[in-house]
Amino acid sequence: MRQFVDPDTGEVFYEEQILRRPDEIVKIFRPAGRSSKFVKIKASQKAKRRLRKLSLAEAGFLLKIAPYASEGTNLLEGDNERGQKGVPLTVKDLARVADCSYLQARKIVKAFIAERILRRVEIEGRTALAINPLYSLNGKAAEAFLLQLFKGEITEAGEDPNSE
Repeated sequence: MRQFVDPDTGEVFYEEQILRRPDEIVKIFRPAGRSSKFVKIKASQKAKRRLRKLSLAEAGFLLKIAPYASEGTNLLEGDNERGQKGVPLTVKDLARVADCSYLQARKIVKAFIAERILRRVEIEGRTALAINPLYSLNGKAAEAFLLQLFKGEITEAGEDPNSE
């Protein structure tokens, strides 16, 4: 294992080799104390087939925005680093999170809504986006609100979003 030190920050990095199958997606989580988020990407065969249908840009976008999903409801909300904590993220905010242009983010969000990966919902007079729990779930279990929001998709898929 090789070690690197960032000359500006002094942060230590280690080089590791990761072996993976061509159809696997790897996401690295950096522990950040109590505020760290653990997002579960669905691993069933049906979910893997759904994820494989996404383009590389769409898959990258989904993985970058997933940590902003609120626990249990999957509503995309700010965390005071990107957007205000608890306030729904706009497409412009999501473009910053995903490090892409606003036009590209808008195109992917529109495609995700059409593909039923995201859904718009009104919360306290604001429009928010929620991630379908069949693709990704923040927290141990989906709340009733989220299950109701994506009820048709979950029933059609014949899956339980709370199962591994």
